[in-house]
Amino acid sequence: MKKLLLLANPVAGTTGLSNHLLDIINTLVVAGYEVTVETTQRAGHCIKIIVEKGSRYDVVVVSGGDGTLNEAICALLKMKERGLTPPTLGYIPAGTVNDFARSHDIPLDKLAAAKVIADGYTRDCDIGVLDRKPFIYVAAFGAFTDTSYSTPQKMKNVLGKAAYVVHGASRLHTILTPHKMRIEHDGGVLEGEFVFGSASNSRSVGGMKLPLKSNVSLDDGKFEVILFANPSSPQKLQKLAEALISRNADDFVSYQFSTNRLKITSDEPVPWTTDGEFGGEFSSVEVKNLHKAIKIIVPEKCIYFGEAKKV
Repeated sequence: MKKLLLLANPVAGTTGLSNHLLDIINTLVVAGYEVTVETTQRAGHCIKIIVEKGSRYDVVVVSGGDGTLNEAICALLKMKERGLTPPTLGYIPAGTVNDFARSHDIPLDKLAAAKVIADGYTRDCDIGVLDRKPFIYVAAFGAFTDTSYSTPQKMKNVLGKAAYVVHGASRLHTILTPHKMRIEHDGGVLEGEFVFGSASNSRSVGGMKLPLKSNVSLDDGKFEVILFANPSSPQKLQKLAEALISRNADDFVSYQFSTNRLKITSDEPVPWTTDGEFGGEFSSVEVKNLHKAIKIIVPEKCIYFGEAKKV
């Protein structure tokens, strides 16, 4: 019998897992798994549990938000660094936004997500690294990228993903800071002042579409990079801020390309966000794509693998 470890974050998102736990366990048991359940009690606890116990299981399932999923990814990569064979990862979304689930067509309904895990359709998934910090779907700097971690949790619990829009819009009066940068990538070098940049492996950020029309592949070993240059006037800067909040900025001066690495240097330290959390400040930083670094269970219907497709 295959062994499965189910890790639940009891405080993630607007609802916990408790109301669905018995049905989820039953679904997994019927699928042929011997299920063990543990709860994560604090930041970093998920990493500790998986690194210490993950090799005992065929599948590790985490339930929580993108932050919980990020911890699971960090743990699986640590296992590989130690020469251990990491288990396959299953995910039951229980966060506020769940960008990773949306990008991979994993149902937001918890029991439906458990049924996806029971079906056991496994794909190899790319993972990003900012400096030495892994991320699962996006690393970003600049305009409003701190909204996800600066938005009060109570607001997120009440409004869901709309909280990010409301909180971001409330800060439009804030002057956006341009960053003078040199950006090296697979295809060359860019130099200039930029107010926003992201390297993503996702179909959405903050629960909304990417700010430009994009083609995305989740396992091609490359990020979709979007950069917005500093507008020529305060009025255009204000309009760009509004466009970034609404995720509709196709009419602004931008750069868009795919690459498996970035090296970014700037005159001053720049704050970064990874998967909606503060990722550190850097005046020089590398962003790398770890091609097909982990195995994850997704619905067979998810088409965003292989050739890039429009989103």
